[in-house]
Amino acid sequence: MSRFIKLTVSFAALVVVALALADKASAQLVYMDHHSTALGDHLSGASELVRAQGSFLRDEADAAETWVRVAAARDDYWYQRAEKFYQVKQMRLNYIQQKANANRQQQSYEAAAEETAALRLLATVQQGAPQWPTALLNSKFAGSMSLIESLLRNWSPEDTTGVAYRRALATEAGVLRTRVATDMTIDHGSRVEAVETLRQLQLLANLPASDVAAQHLAAR
Repeated sequence: MSRFIKLTVSFAALVVVALALADKASAQLVYMDHHSTALGDHLSGASELVRAQGSFLRDEADAAETWVRVAAARDDYWYQRAEKFYQVKQMRLNYIQQKANANRQQQSYEAAAEETAALRLLATVQQGAPQWPTALLNSKFAGSMSLIESLLRNWSPEDTTGVAYRRALATEAGVLRTRVATDMTIDHGSRVEAVETLRQLQLLANLPASDVAAQHLAAR
């Protein structure tokens, strides 16, 4: 009976040892599957390092590409802004130039119209039918108007030596213009009309003799 018990105990011990050895082998296998050996850990760490370096280099490349795109977009923005500023500046300069040309042209037209009106006024006086504004027919201006008509009647536009006539006409027209402009007893509309007529006489008196003669002949 004791021998049987001994055999049973021995068999149980062997089973326990076998199971223990099996668990140890299984644990070692799992341990090796998870790279728990020194070589496995080294290789795993190297692999992770290479993978990390590759990811870093890729991120650096993406960042560099993004930076290049941002820099290009910024340069393009400033270029477009400078181009737009240049175009606006050119448009403004062109507008100013066109406006100046239009003003000069308008002034030229107005000057030509005033010269024509002055020559017509001269023609009416020399033909004995002057057409003066109502304000200039006032008796207080009779002396000045008589002198002006006399100068105009005796002034031949074709005579390039009539400097004295033009000078006397300019002086008398200027003096009378000041008197009319400061005379508040004359209504505004009549005063403006009279001043404009006297200004035309001053313009006529200050034109070069050759120009007056040419325009006078053209008016005829």
